Amino acid sequence: MSKINRSGQLPLHVRLTDAVHRLTVLGLVGICVVGGGGIIFNIYANSDYAPWNKNKLKFNEEEYHETREASEASTEK
Repeated sequence: MSKINRSGQLPLHVRLTDAVHRLTVLGLVGICVVGGGGIIFNIYANSDYAPWNKNKLKFNEEEYHETREASEASTEK
């Protein structure tokens, strides 16, 4: 059992263990927050909602068929 000093402090080994535990928990929480934020940002960055993806190429079936017919017609000549 730990004895409490007259000044009200816990023994050094208890304070050190507490500090290590707090740093470990803060580190793990920090890693989870940064990792989760990175995943969320990548999902957003690759979505159609990101402003830099406004001119992203999109498949348009009608244009595809027109282009294909034009290329087939030019190869047949």
